[in-house]
Amino acid sequence: MNTGYNNQNPAISTSIDEVQRIDLRRRILASSYMLIFAMAITGAMAIIALSATNILQASTLFIAAVVILMAYIAVNLIGPSEKTPLLVGILLLVLYFYLLMTGGVNNTGLMWAVMLVPGFINLYGYKTGTTALLGIGLATAAILFYPDFPGLTAKYDTAYRARFIAVFGALTALTALLDSSRHQTQQLLQRLTGELESYAATDTLTGLANRREAFRAIREMERRNAELQDQYVILIGDLDNFKTINDTFGHSFGDRVLQDVAKILKSNTRTEDIVARWGGEEFLLLLPNTDLKGGGVLAEKLRRKVSALSRRYTRPVKISISLGVVEGSISGKPLNQLLGEADKRMYRAKNGGRNKVVAA
Repeated sequence: MNTGYNNQNPAISTSIDEVQRIDLRRRILASSYMLIFAMAITGAMAIIALSATNILQASTLFIAAVVILMAYIAVNLIGPSEKTPLLVGILLLVLYFYLLMTGGVNNTGLMWAVMLVPGFINLYGYKTGTTALLGIGLATAAILFYPDFPGLTAKYDTAYRARFIAVFGALTALTALLDSSRHQTQQLLQRLTGELESYAATDTLTGLANRREAFRAIREMERRNAELQDQYVILIGDLDNFKTINDTFGHSFGDRVLQDVAKILKSNTRTEDIVARWGGEEFLLLLPNTDLKGGGVLAEKLRRKVSALSRRYTRPVKISISLGVVEGSISGKPLNQLLGEADKRMYRAKNGGRNKVVAA
């Protein structure tokens, strides 16, 4: 069997997933804003072109504005999707190169880049966004400075072209630097949040889940399996005569025993099992997709391994554990009732001579 529940804290996984969902929502929101700005600018250019009786250009820009409007509606109807930033970026890129080649209205097409740079950084992050913008910048420079570039109908003087490339590069560098700082801050906050959640969910002595985290994990399992009607088993174990061990050999030795018992529990449970320090010398195990027979077999195995700990120490100490085992299901007895029943069976094991398993 694999190491148990403690391989990864579910609370941390949940936190990371939430951060990723927030980042996706941020990029979707940026996509919507970009489309709104693009539609407004393109529509304004179309009106100016129409007032100058440039019917062909006005028609082209109006069509572009309608396409952007349809894209905006589609983004909001479809909902959050990883493909949205990519599709929006392609649409904006096509519009940018059209304005670059034609000059837009009164040769103002290049001003579109003022929005394109922060837009790409927000859509794809500073690494991917900066890489894409470097490619766009090189392509723009090639179009502007290649003699008689095919399809370039706009008239830009040399000084204007040079200034634009310089501004484009500086704006890209500044925006990337600012977003890089934001990204590093976000990573730091995410790491600190994960560490705090780990401390709040983990017993510092044994490394097992604490009582609070065990309750959270059990509730989560019940929520996740509500439609599956799966069986599960709860084990509650309590070390026998642990107070005597502490009083006789000292608390530091007692802490070592708790740590060794925790290692046994972790190394003999599955990844999906929940292993927790339930109290001082009390432990709880929750075994999803397990029946009473399987739980009893594991409990007996754990009992033998804990008992064998006595031979590891040079001190004349007897280590043993009493375990109560109870079976539950999502549609069966309430959780508190099952925990109470497991606790009662554990005490029956103690009253029956200790170092026993009671599963019925």
